[in-house]
Amino acid sequence: MNLKTKDMTKVALLVALIAVGAFISIPIGPVPFSLQNFFVFMTGLLLSPGLAALTVFIYVLLGLIGVPILAGFTGGPQSIFKPSFGFLIAFIIGAYLISKMAYNEKDFKKIMVALILAEILFYLIGIPYMYVILNNVLGNPMNISKVLALGMTPFIIPDLIKAVIAAIIAPKIKSAIDKI
Repeated sequence: MNLKTKDMTKVALLVALIAVGAFISIPIGPVPFSLQNFFVFMTGLLLSPGLAALTVFIYVLLGLIGVPILAGFTGGPQSIFKPSFGFLIAFIIGAYLISKMAYNEKDFKKIMVALILAEILFYLIGIPYMYVILNNVLGNPMNISKVLALGMTPFIIPDLIKAVIAAIIAPKIKSAIDKI
């Protein structure tokens, strides 16, 4: 992948924004409420598929090597054993999916479909990961309904609101960036 200065700048800016989204975090259980997924939505909508996935991968990698940019100002390889880490893995794939489906898209409904599918993907990867970590690593036995109640139910409405906001503003931001 041959990155131009403009692309590197966008990637760096969106890595920083995902980190800011992680810092805006409310601990409500094993998975904190944050704005990370909002900025993952924006990454997928503003960058090509490869760059979108690369951006989120760099963010996760920086967190894993110890830069305290994950939710709760944490970082380090031990982050793999946090119940919420599966969502970070899903964010990489989700950014690619969003971009593949909605990069350069201006139609609100098409953008929303991409964002909702990505959010479903986040849950499909994040919830089983959370279940395994809670039950097998942290020794905190929970059935799947309890894990769903902690890791999905409280987030559905806020995630839909974030998706709507991203679907509205991303095309405007993309248009402005393209003029630069």
